[in-house]
Amino acid sequence: MQLDTMTLLQLNGVVIALCGVVFILNTAFNRNDSVGRIWSLAFIAGMMVTIAHGASDTGQMIWWAIVVANVTLTVAVGSVWAGLRRYNGRSRSRSFWVIAAFSVLVLAATLLHGEAAGRWAGAAELWIGLAVLAALGALEAARGLLRRNLSGRILSVALWTAAVAATARAVVFTVDGVGGAVFATYFSTAQFAALSLCLVVLMTVAAAALRAQQGSGSAVGDVTDGIHSAAGVLSAAAFVQAATDHLDRAENAGVGLALIGADIDNLPEINIAFGRVAGDEAITRFATKLRASAPVLSIVGHRASGRFLVLAGAASAAEARALAERIQTTLVDETLTEASLIRLTASFGIADTFDHGFTLTALSAAVNTAIDTVKTAGGNNIAVELAATDSARS
Repeated sequence: MQLDTMTLLQLNGVVIALCGVVFILNTAFNRNDSVGRIWSLAFIAGMMVTIAHGASDTGQMIWWAIVVANVTLTVAVGSVWAGLRRYNGRSRSRSFWVIAAFSVLVLAATLLHGEAAGRWAGAAELWIGLAVLAALGALEAARGLLRRNLSGRILSVALWTAAVAATARAVVFTVDGVGGAVFATYFSTAQFAALSLCLVVLMTVAAAALRAQQGSGSAVGDVTDGIHSAAGVLSAAAFVQAATDHLDRAENAGVGLALIGADIDNLPEINIAFGRVAGDEAITRFATKLRASAPVLSIVGHRASGRFLVLAGAASAAEARALAERIQTTLVDETLTEASLIRLTASFGIADTFDHGFTLTALSAAVNTAIDTVKTAGGNNIAVELAATDSARS
């Protein structure tokens, strides 16, 4: 059985409406947080796209419906990206400015092509905008808290698929035209309605799973208990406040500090192979070892699920490295009870105030760069991130 374009569009609209209603009601009555509200906006925009397309497919094209469909589709895909950024604890205001900019560009392109272009007005510009927003969402789903989550990876794959498909469709549309054989055979509305149907279902399931995990607090590294994370050290917000205060006072006193970052190696693989319980044990065990081996007057914080930060006094980078080596050594003392053959390792990054100043943002960025360098090389090592001028001299 082969479904015609109108049937596929209607089926796609029904699926979006059902998924959207369930998600929005769940957000409203069970967990009304910022991530849920942003993704609910994506579903509302998606339902508006369906209504607009339905209005323009009644046999007589309605020009304003094309304009509404293009703009709201941009908002829908952009809201998916904004929700992912918020899930990772990043700013949402910047996301909304980007979405607004893309929406204005799509609106301008649609109006510029005018009513004479029909339902394809601004199509190429729309698809390029969607491809960029979907790619941003795919990148966001592969970083931060989402990087360690299977549902985050599913969202990343789905968004990459959407980005590649939208880019290919825009290129073929520009080169071949809407009446071309290649476009009609492989990139028509029917093919993309079927692809959209699959992606919407996949992404809805993944988003619902993320919300359930977020609500249940099943990941010990992602929830807080007062000012502490569930693992027993300062939460990300509390660490930022305390570390900023210490850095200000250290700058006034002329005292050197070092920020040491540690990221548990292979935590996603531990979760997959041995289950969430083993992953939670790894995080808790690591936090315990970190508290025991860090200097008594240092600040220990939980930046993300498997990533920790230690702010400690240090007269030099060598002293900070010695501290990181001591922490690294304590990790291999005992194995996980849930996976008795697994010994924890971690990737460490160090940045000090002598090279990077007393700004927590600069120190954190340098530590993240150092950790990424270690992980790229295979993990279980320590890297010291030097200032740019020092790196250039060496």
